[in-house]
Amino acid sequence: MKKIILSLTVAFACISLSAQQAEIDAAKNALNSGNFAEVIAQTQKAEALLKNNRTIEPETVASLYFTAGQAAEKSGDLVKAGEYYAKTSDIENNPFWKAKNKDTKNWEYFYSEADANQLTSAGNYSSPKEESISNSLMSSKNESLSQQAKTALDTGNEAFKAKNYDVASKDFLKAYYLYKAVGNENNLIKYYSAISGLQTDDKQQAANHLQELIDAGFDGVTTTYVATDKASGEEVSFASKADMDTHAKLGLITNPKTETSESMEEELYSNATFAWYAAENFEKALAVGQKGLEKYPNNENMNQIVSSSYLKTGNSEKFVSQIKVKIANGTAKSIDYFNLARSLEDDPNANKAEIIKNYKKAIELDANNKDANLNLAFFILKDEKELVDKMNANLGTTAPEKKIYTENQAKRKTLYQEILPYLEKAYQLDPEDLTTIKFLRSSYEVTGDDDKFFEFKKLYEDKLSQQ
Repeated sequence: MKKIILSLTVAFACISLSAQQAEIDAAKNALNSGNFAEVIAQTQKAEALLKNNRTIEPETVASLYFTAGQAAEKSGDLVKAGEYYAKTSDIENNPFWKAKNKDTKNWEYFYSEADANQLTSAGNYSSPKEESISNSLMSSKNESLSQQAKTALDTGNEAFKAKNYDVASKDFLKAYYLYKAVGNENNLIKYYSAISGLQTDDKQQAANHLQELIDAGFDGVTTTYVATDKASGEEVSFASKADMDTHAKLGLITNPKTETSESMEEELYSNATFAWYAAENFEKALAVGQKGLEKYPNNENMNQIVSSSYLKTGNSEKFVSQIKVKIANGTAKSIDYFNLARSLEDDPNANKAEIIKNYKKAIELDANNKDANLNLAFFILKDEKELVDKMNANLGTTAPEKKIYTENQAKRKTLYQEILPYLEKAYQLDPEDLTTIKFLRSSYEVTGDDDKFFEFKKLYEDKLSQQ
């Protein structure tokens, strides 16, 4: 039985190897014939097979990626070209480990020592050996790619300054991959590509890249080594502390110092949380936001998005409990009290006074919270229907009818007097909002302020005609 299983395993390995080699050969043939789209298609097929087949030699994989990079470059897609050239560079500039599978008699290749040790220890393998690729396909491309990377970075910066974020996002991404291809990976460029992408319709790509940066442990901290050049008196920078210390010992510089930039980690988590929410992946927004809040519990943006994500995923109980925890520990913001009040409005068993209290607390913490002002006014006005119904039911001329009508008319006027300050504040914050203007018109009519009524009546009609 063992021999049969071994035979099948060997046969399967040979079939996989043959199929994968066919994809690689097809990619190279397509490049020679100028069919660049076919090169990429065949490369992607081969990549899918690589995940389950470790028998392809690193030199062959590097050649595949280099071929794809050439095809993408010739077709004008420098982002994809840089991505494939960077993969080539990773293989050529880093060691790999190989071990023989004693069952299949094939050598298998691993690109990290941890993977090599983990996988070979679970099977019938020889001990992994560390090796490196001797030849370099990328050496012929480094100069031209460096120049293209610099050009992409410059145009990306110009586009970003001009608020042309779609162009900035693409050019920063080109620069990132092209610099990575020549061994100068700079995750800050990738971050700016994602930030630019957040200003475009492609929120998904921005979210993916921000997540990749989080997973890679990026925090944006950079260390620079600077000193004053004795001869020129100008500040100069050095590639390393050792380089700076050598110049100091030679007496060529004075005032050597190491400068470290501030961490961007909180900003990264906050933007990634927003990106996933904007991409409508609310589960991912929750996961990233919660992880970010463990590190930065007072970040208002993440707090708000996490709360909203609970609602979007239908977990309103968790949403309310999260807000109540923040209220209890004193970290709740205006938006938290607003969200709690709004959520309680949907609960038929909620206490009316508690809802009003939370809206007022939201306004107390932020008087410019337009939504809190409007929602409070509308919530108070819900009592109007009952009053109007009683008025309409007592339009007769008898004394009891007149009494009921007059009492409810007064109560209705009081309601509108109560909500006027909140509507006026909302209008002050957003004088173009048609809904606010409409309700102010009605409020002034009910409270008997004729001058204001006619002013807002005309304003409403003018705004309506402009739509």
